Amino acid sequence: MNNQDIVKCFEALRSERKGSVEQIWDLIEKFVLPLRGDFYTSLSDEGEVDWHRRAIYDATAIFACQSLAASIHGNLTSPAQKWFALQFRDEKLNEDDAVKEWLDDSTNKLYNALHESNFDIEIAEAYLDIVGFGTSCLTEELDEDTGKLSFTAIPVREIYFEEDHTKQVSKLYRHLQWTPTQIISKFGEDKVPESVKKKADNPAFSATKLDIIFCVFPRKVPIDLDTGKPIAAKKRPFGYKYLLKTGAELLGEEGGYYEMPAFVSRWRKTAGSKWGHSPATVALADILTLNQVKEATLEAAGKAIDPANLAEEAALLGDINLDRGALTIVTDINGIKPYESGSRFDVSNLEIQMLVDAIRKYFYQDQLELKESPAMTATEVNVRYELMQRLLGPTFGRLKTDLLDPLIKRAFNIMYRSGQLLDLPEGVDDSSLDIEYSGPLPRSQKFDTAQAIQQFLMTTAQLAEAYPAAMDIVDIDGAVRQMALMQGVPAKALKGQAQIDEEREEKAKKQQAAEQIAALQGAGDAMQSVGAAANEMQDAGIEIPEGAMEGMQ
Repeated sequence: MNNQDIVKCFEALRSERKGSVEQIWDLIEKFVLPLRGDFYTSLSDEGEVDWHRRAIYDATAIFACQSLAASIHGNLTSPAQKWFALQFRDEKLNEDDAVKEWLDDSTNKLYNALHESNFDIEIAEAYLDIVGFGTSCLTEELDEDTGKLSFTAIPVREIYFEEDHTKQVSKLYRHLQWTPTQIISKFGEDKVPESVKKKADNPAFSATKLDIIFCVFPRKVPIDLDTGKPIAAKKRPFGYKYLLKTGAELLGEEGGYYEMPAFVSRWRKTAGSKWGHSPATVALADILTLNQVKEATLEAAGKAIDPANLAEEAALLGDINLDRGALTIVTDINGIKPYESGSRFDVSNLEIQMLVDAIRKYFYQDQLELKESPAMTATEVNVRYELMQRLLGPTFGRLKTDLLDPLIKRAFNIMYRSGQLLDLPEGVDDSSLDIEYSGPLPRSQKFDTAQAIQQFLMTTAQLAEAYPAAMDIVDIDGAVRQMALMQGVPAKALKGQAQIDEEREEKAKKQQAAEQIAALQGAGDAMQSVGAAANEMQDAGIEIPEGAMEGMQ
């Protein structure tokens, strides 16, 4: 993709968006996600950042957005617990000891790599964008200096993208603004245009930010290209360039990625648009109304606290002075009184409360927040997770497909190529590798099934007391194993079927041997009893018939 085409495509996408969705995003930035980047301000220097947001009279939507984003973060990709595990689609393969060891080792290394990177920080920003703007973009790269994964939640105001026929991101454009000094620091003096060097050396321009376009684009590569092995940068499936917007001049060198490094996710898809919509989009009318009602109420409250004064003609000998300890000379004190506006604060407060409650519902605050007491019973916890499943289940499905699946797969590929993961077990390839999510929200989606299995086992056990044959229908091993997986039990904590069969066979042999020993002991005791009886008969003078003892010998 040549430089001029990149700039033309970027400008076309920028113009297309300015006349539509950016108008809504600008309102959301002002009243829901302040300081996430004004869409109609260039932000070319620090002085253009608007730190004073006096137009905001109510922060209900701001808090609700942050709270919902934090709830998704804690229940989907919690920093405090392992929230995913690698598995193969073939269950029998997962029970193999060598495969199980490889899966556990790879899962632990992947999780540790994410935990040691800036993933938790950046994913939190991405969740804010998706709850507020309805669209977020997270990039994943390998830091060549540290060898660690590096993530960036790109502000929505900076990203533009194109989709292929499958609605997946095919090209990504990012609008950057860097000073000449920053450009040279990134690429080196020998790999930037002369115009940038001159501005860096000139104090009048060294702090001026220049427009830069970063573009990731697909390349034509062989279908059977093996991306599991190192490939030269210019032969990888995706290329990238940094360009000066003015003049389309290349900065540095063209690079390459093995996979698309950017993951664009949406809260909900919008018909006829590639951009998503969010709870903030739906709640925007009530958010703006609440802000206006609060503003009007504060204005009326100011008039009630410090009202205007009414005076009869000639009641004052001069201007009225309302300063502390001031003196105003009047001819008739009864001719002066404060103006009573008759403001109905009860009505405004009722309207405010109705709007606050509505906004909280848009962001699921009334349903997802903990009750006043932090002590929750197990039933209450299960009910809360079940409610979370109904409310956020569709969103989790989209986040899984658009964000988490490709993110973990790219992390796996990066670490596998760099030799940080063990080789696959013999006879196994990664084509059937799958990701099992085990955070509270994914587990809540399986809660009903796990509860049904548990209830079925209890009911069948009770029925078996009267009809023992009822247990013949139950696959106890399969039921217990399925419940363990649904509850997030690590695969390493479960025995493989081969080991279980071997242990059961050994246990059966020991049981059989014990029964044989018990039988022999019983026979020996019987012989001793018969012998003792015969001796007593002889001592008593009772004659024992000939051959009567032969069967006992």
